[in-house]
Amino acid sequence: MLRHQCVVLCVGALLLFGCGGSGESSSRPTEARSSPAQPAPASPVLPTPPVALQLDDPDSFYDRPAEYPRVHIAPMRYIPISTGQQLGMRLTLPADDNGEPLPGPFPVILVQSGYNIGLMSFAAAPGGVFLGIPDSYLVRRGYAMVSVDVIGGGISQGGWELFGEKEQAGYADTVDWVKAQPWCNGDIGVAGASYMGITSLFTAQVRPQDIKAVFASVPLGDAKRGIVGTGGLLNAVFMGEWMALTHLTSTQNVPLMLLQPELMPEVMAATQEHIDHIDNYYLPLIERAIHGDAELAYDSPFWRERSPLENMDQIQAPTLIAGALNDLFQRDAPLLYESLRDQVDARLMLFDGDHLSNFMQALPGTEKTDPVLHVLLQWFDQHLRGIDSGTERIAPVTQYVKHYKPGNWQGFISADNWPHPAAQPERWYLHGDGTLTQQAPAWEEAERAMAAAPFAEYDYGKSADGGFLKLEIHPSDGSDCSLSYVHWTLGVAGITQIRPCYWDHRQLEQDALNYETATMTEDYFIAGPLQADVWMSSTTADAVLSVRVDEVLPSGRVVPITNGLLLASLRAVDESRSRYVYGEMVQPYHFLTREHEQLLEPGEVVKMQVEIFPTSVIIRAGSRLRVSISPSNQAQGVLNLVQRARVEGGVTTLYHGPEYPSSLALLSVPLSALN
Repeated sequence: MLRHQCVVLCVGALLLFGCGGSGESSSRPTEARSSPAQPAPASPVLPTPPVALQLDDPDSFYDRPAEYPRVHIAPMRYIPISTGQQLGMRLTLPADDNGEPLPGPFPVILVQSGYNIGLMSFAAAPGGVFLGIPDSYLVRRGYAMVSVDVIGGGISQGGWELFGEKEQAGYADTVDWVKAQPWCNGDIGVAGASYMGITSLFTAQVRPQDIKAVFASVPLGDAKRGIVGTGGLLNAVFMGEWMALTHLTSTQNVPLMLLQPELMPEVMAATQEHIDHIDNYYLPLIERAIHGDAELAYDSPFWRERSPLENMDQIQAPTLIAGALNDLFQRDAPLLYESLRDQVDARLMLFDGDHLSNFMQALPGTEKTDPVLHVLLQWFDQHLRGIDSGTERIAPVTQYVKHYKPGNWQGFISADNWPHPAAQPERWYLHGDGTLTQQAPAWEEAERAMAAAPFAEYDYGKSADGGFLKLEIHPSDGSDCSLSYVHWTLGVAGITQIRPCYWDHRQLEQDALNYETATMTEDYFIAGPLQADVWMSSTTADAVLSVRVDEVLPSGRVVPITNGLLLASLRAVDESRSRYVYGEMVQPYHFLTREHEQLLEPGEVVKMQVEIFPTSVIIRAGSRLRVSISPSNQAQGVLNLVQRARVEGGVTTLYHGPEYPSSLALLSVPLSALN
């Protein structure tokens, strides 16, 4: 666990110090000094607008020369908020040749982080805005940048509580503070990746009249369904990684105290608050989750408050959402876009990879070859500075397609909507002999059975010195050697351990109930959400279904694509909030509430409508499409103690036939859409 967190910190250091060779100089963090007002630069020289953005063609990128020679990174300071606490803040301003900050006023880009701004912002880097690092590319082009530690993070006071009410109040207070500063011209945008993307959406909701543009990369949408409680289980692998990372970074304040000793008393006190929070908040929360506390085990106001999708109708600002096909929030990014597309100027960009690789894919490039950096400038120039940057030339949806084209920034297609407007629902039936066909069963077929998996082991508490949170999950079903484990460790497992089984599920699915098509005679393009309708019974009061979708190559390699997970007792579906395409349900919305819980009667046959997270992939000619069903995927979800008692010792039976036609519903897109 600690190894994983250290790797994340090392990656942060790479982003911080390894991107300095960009020609973008920055001043050392000294006290901001007033300097004589200088004439505003001439209107920026704009490029000839390209016909359309092409991610594989740098000539299509929007760009313009820097207006200012350097940036000035001011020292960390505290700003007050209405809760009576103070937040740590770092300001970066355009600077003259001597590194002196210019008075502005400027449009402001605000980034609010749970990962310690003071630790991450000693130097400037192009693209740093995604992590709260001073962004030399944007600031030299006429923007001020404000980076803030949320309550309980970095040097900020208080204790972190997972995007709770106090933290969200701090977002609003920070906007009010920024507006009152002389270097702010009143036009504020919010930006960031992951945590910082989530705070961007919340801020645009609590201060809709003040936020003029949003650029949110890999953000959360639905806390319960999208990540923490997928399928009604507890996503403990993710929570262990995320909570430990957040707490670890909140205590790494020694470097800042050495650089700014005048803040030492306040920073030491805040750091001690964060350490004390292990006993005050983290451990009680973990105990409640393990023992099945209803507020955490079911969908509840606790999770609704922490779900940006609940209040997207409050956002008035043009918003660009970026996601990735194996990201933590692969389910949520398209839903966020859909919630906005009819009310504001909105775009969706879906990339390849997992959470961490989504950040790292641009590292080998430069500001000339990284398209995301140029889209970021294009978006803010249009909506914060009123420059005609041609954002209308960015397609409504830009989407990566797995197995389409090899190479960096290759394999993307554009569309007018999501899911793809040309998508058609198709249904593939699971047969008792293990085949997968588009012919519905005509007679009763063999049943197939599987026993409940042994339960995952876990260990939690404090480090030996009492300074760090520890929460470790040890899957017992083999899923620690799967793409899901890479996925839910934020992509870190794929860097710390290069294991072939992460990308080849032959071993993982050896004993699963597998269903395969005949060899594909031509490429088969799937794009959008999927749904497995599986008829099953159990010998116990509850059961788990894990459904994986794979491509089986001629070599026998099993390439994981996407998956779903569902607890039988929480199978009830809200049809009014589910997705239908041409009358076929392809994305169920499960209530996941206590009042909709339905325990099984032993032997009772029920229909499990399993949500499988969306993807975009070509099943290549010569390969086979596989649906693999097993009794657990502990890398994605584990049972609490109440649920364990209901599942233990159970045998699940799957049914196939005219009365119980188990099947997979997906969205197929014509190959002509790849042009």
